Amino acid sequence: MSMRIISGTAKGRKILSPVNEGRITQKGELRATRPTLDRVKVSMFNIISQKIYGARVLDMFAGTGSLGLECASRGASEVVFLEKFRETYDILVENITILGFKEVSSVHHRDSYEFIKSLGSRGEKFDIIFVDPPYLNNMVEESIVLIGKYDLLTENGVIVSKYDYEEPIYRPTEKYELVDERKYGKTILGFYQQRIEE
Repeated sequence: MSMRIISGTAKGRKILSPVNEGRITQKGELRATRPTLDRVKVSMFNIISQKIYGARVLDMFAGTGSLGLECASRGASEVVFLEKFRETYDILVENITILGFKEVSSVHHRDSYEFIKSLGSRGEKFDIIFVDPPYLNNMVEESIVLIGKYDLLTENGVIVSKYDYEEPIYRPTEKYELVDERKYGKTILGFYQQRIEE
């Protein structure tokens, strides 16, 4: 599947993808890179478009970088990419280089959960956080709980998550709230922001 940047300075530029869209790792883990379909990606970025320019962005489970690179193309001030799997990480680094976004990118070959802890210990905060893990592993809830625990989201920031239609949608009751939910075929987008105290 060919992916492209849909808007901004790199509009129309191609994003490299793995030869195999899914594989079993040596540890027996299923690793499926799940490119975001263009129509879903367009809708996602229409919703958050006003928050991107000048934003600090965290792209957890970054894959080959489609979401974070889209933000870089639209003028984000910094994008931090986290990708655990070596094959995908190497392609991510190549995409950042080819598209010319090295100056605004920080890319880490690390487990997202572990790296969140180190970000929190340094008091770092982000305006946009993408949580797009492999489907059907119930990883969104754990990710959002950790983001809240280490207080990584700015006051007016947004967490953008992507679910398979068979997965339960996480509906937090404390620090964050689900403020928008959109279904596109078998994909569901969830948007979370800090809960406003009444």
